[in-house]
Amino acid sequence: MSLCVHCDEEILVPIYNESDSLHSDPFCCNGCLTVFNILHQKGLDQYYDIKNQSNIFKRRSPVEAKDQKFTYMNNADFIGEYSYQNLNAAPTIEFYLEGIHCLACLWLIEKLPEYLSDVQTSRLDMNKSVATISLRAEGQFSNVARELNNLGYKPHPLKRNQSTHDFKTREERAMLLKIGIAGAGAGNIMLYAVSIYAGASGNTAQIFNALTVIFALPVLFYSAIPFYQNAWNAFKNKTLSIDIPISLALLMGAFFGLYNLAIGVAENYFDSLTALVFLLLLSRYFLNKIQENGLTATDLNFFYEGDSVLKKEGDQFVEIHPNYLSVGDILKITVNEMIPADGVIIEGSTLINSSLLTGESRPEIKGLHQEVYSGTINLRDDILMRVEKIREESRLGKILKQVESGWITKSPIVDLTNKISKYFVAVVFALAALLFFYLFSQGQAVLGIERAFTLLIVTCPCALALATPLTLTRTLSRAAKNGIIIKNNEVVEKLSKVNTVYLDKTGTVTYGNLKVAELTVLAPASLALEEIILSLEKTSTHPVAIALREFAKTKGLVKFHDVKNYQETMGVGVSGEIGPHFFEIKNGQIFEDHKLIARYDLLDQVRPDSRQAINELHNAQIDVQMISGDQKKIVDQIAKLVDLKSNKAFSEISPEDKLSIIENNPHAMMIGDGANDAMALSRAYVSVAVLGSLDISLRAADIYLTTPGISNVPKLVTISRETMKVIYRNLALSLAYNLLSVYAAFAGMISPLVAAIIMPISSLTVLLSTTIGTKKLNELLKIQILGQRK
Repeated sequence: MSLCVHCDEEILVPIYNESDSLHSDPFCCNGCLTVFNILHQKGLDQYYDIKNQSNIFKRRSPVEAKDQKFTYMNNADFIGEYSYQNLNAAPTIEFYLEGIHCLACLWLIEKLPEYLSDVQTSRLDMNKSVATISLRAEGQFSNVARELNNLGYKPHPLKRNQSTHDFKTREERAMLLKIGIAGAGAGNIMLYAVSIYAGASGNTAQIFNALTVIFALPVLFYSAIPFYQNAWNAFKNKTLSIDIPISLALLMGAFFGLYNLAIGVAENYFDSLTALVFLLLLSRYFLNKIQENGLTATDLNFFYEGDSVLKKEGDQFVEIHPNYLSVGDILKITVNEMIPADGVIIEGSTLINSSLLTGESRPEIKGLHQEVYSGTINLRDDILMRVEKIREESRLGKILKQVESGWITKSPIVDLTNKISKYFVAVVFALAALLFFYLFSQGQAVLGIERAFTLLIVTCPCALALATPLTLTRTLSRAAKNGIIIKNNEVVEKLSKVNTVYLDKTGTVTYGNLKVAELTVLAPASLALEEIILSLEKTSTHPVAIALREFAKTKGLVKFHDVKNYQETMGVGVSGEIGPHFFEIKNGQIFEDHKLIARYDLLDQVRPDSRQAINELHNAQIDVQMISGDQKKIVDQIAKLVDLKSNKAFSEISPEDKLSIIENNPHAMMIGDGANDAMALSRAYVSVAVLGSLDISLRAADIYLTTPGISNVPKLVTISRETMKVIYRNLALSLAYNLLSVYAAFAGMISPLVAAIIMPISSLTVLLSTTIGTKKLNELLKIQILGQRK
């Protein structure tokens, strides 16, 4: 198969640029062809040169051709909820962009100010696929979103209003100020401490000690506030936190340091304490910055906020956001548009694709006064509908309630590190108390305090706290670059325990589009069958007509004929006269002058990577089963094509049945894309929504695949297993370090200063271990297109 010029996807039926004879390369769809022409018209052909020369960041999907105005983005309420003013007081919005995949995308997005007058600045974070765009005076966000959409990057605005932006800015500045004060204090105190350790005495030593106190106070009582707050919250909640021993060590050290200063003893511990605060704050700041490389939970809101819809106001139709719909509104639903609410058709008739809601791949006829449901897709003609039920009252809304209750009833995994940390902190406290009271009973109270203090510092469980989040953050960030968005950390641990995978069929294993599986000639005809098909079906938008046309085009250049008395009967087929003969295409059969001349079978086209992905899961010792709401004949055919045994493929399964199957398997992964999968997704041990999923499924799922097909699923399982190996190794290293530290503290082999110096070494060890990872993990986490072909 050849590859699409624009998105590099394999082409089933090639489309050529008939309006430009200089460019004869094939495209996979009209969406990619449209974007190619737009870039050419704007003089941005360099995009393709950069794309061909650069490494692929992640696999791209075919462009979805949809004319959308985004006028709701000019609404004052929307602007107040989603935008903020940057440092130059320019209105700014951040968009998550679908389709970002290489340096050519970066070049194109950051050139926006040059060819779109609304834009003042445009910056793209490729790791997160987030574009930050600021407007010029009189600019409109609707124009920006429309331009991005036309270029093939579907934009999803992220909620970053002024208050959240200001809060984040203030929070980061406050943290940097704390780090700066701690660093300055520790640096200056270290100078005076070195002088004292080098032999300064008398008044000089007293003055230097007093200066260390002056520099230490803002560090201990301002920079260290986050540790005290976390420790106090843990104390109030009757839990153990790693910040409890840190806070205790800081307060004990400060008290006894002041006490030593008062009685004239040179050692005051403030050099160790301030260095400890600085190193801890710095490590946590960098860890937070690493974690910000991935999408946050609030960033994922775009998955289920929906697109715009046309609402009738007077004699016009106005584009609004679905969140602003009310019962009684009149909506215009255009072809290929998803219905946003439950309602009744008041004008027109059409075909409705309910597969995302029911799992049934064949469309239904819907006419005047018949009900239509949110989540279904209009296939045939524009219709007018009156809204009857919205949001939680709709059929989809009720499924959403089931989804949310599923999240509530899911048993959250208690992080392994938290378990160990609680016991570890308790043991450290007990050992410190034991050490102090033992030396106190020997008449060495000061030495007891110093040793206990040293123990609290050197066994600070920072490495233990870093072991899991650092590894998980690295895995989540790198997975996102390969088109896998894992919505929370605990999913990685769950993935390593999955033993069964349940696959929905439509849109997951298959494309969700009908294809001609076989055409059988039964009698000679006056014209070639391809000419009959293309002539009769050329104007129809029915999925069967589209499948027949694509099949006919694969036979090469075909002649079209004029058709007289053409008629299309919904739910039946098409008919008309070509020359002296009367032809019909209906119910899987082709007739000439009422005589049967051919028969065809339709099948949902299997994705080329489905079979390989299923075999890889089998090799990973995972049981794979397919559960579908479609008919048995169709499901059995698909199962055979992807190497699934008949007893592993289940047909005509209702959403409730899917839920029951999932609940009966405590370590199952569910992969789906429709509302009929949503309840099962919400209750599954691990759930995955694939590209093109209905919004409700994206909300229910733990993981979202931003690239087509399921080829990433077996890699996802392997990544999780290898990640857990790294985590266990890190925990073992951290515990081994702390056991040695306990022995050294008991034996008096280290002082508080030495403890503060060697404490970060354990964190560096964990960081190095995480960076090295495992050979298999590193191979899978390379930033490259999966299955890329140059």
